Amino acid sequence: MIRSLLFLLLVALAACSPSRQIAVSATDAQARAGTIARLATHIGSVSTQPDVVADAATIVIEAQKIEHAAASIHEALPGVEDQTPWWASLLGWGFAAVIVVAVVVLLWQTGIGQALRAAVGLIPRAKRTEAALAVATLDPAQTENVREWISAKRAVDPLFDSAFRAQQEKRT
Repeated sequence: MIRSLLFLLLVALAACSPSRQIAVSATDAQARAGTIARLATHIGSVSTQPDVVADAATIVIEAQKIEHAAASIHEALPGVEDQTPWWASLLGWGFAAVIVVAVVVLLWQTGIGQALRAAVGLIPRAKRTEAALAVATLDPAQTENVREWISAKRAVDPLFDSAFRAQQEKRT
């Protein structure tokens, strides 16, 4: 499944734009028509049969028409605009979203995300309340003590409460 998705992605990325394909094909047709005209002119000049000379002249005229048609394609080509298929746009946005989510997860798991939140000032209300209580326990003028800080911490943080209980059981 993943291999087939990667293959489709590579095919989509390797495809040329339609306007470039038109330009390449028109250039190729113009070059081939020039070659055909030169060969037909040579055949007409060396042949002694009147039918061959007449056919060579007709071939030269048709090759010149092809050259002019290819030239008109080149003139009209700057007005052609490539359109991205809906699925390619969707695929691009999907990959961008996956990359953004991966960066956010990476930042968060490494701890950089929390450091960025603290630097910007996006500190949760519970953490601010806990910090205020901790500062109050250190201030001798306040009535709060360490027991109140611990009970507040246990009420706010279930993991801390669980770890606290485990440590109490070890001591008893």
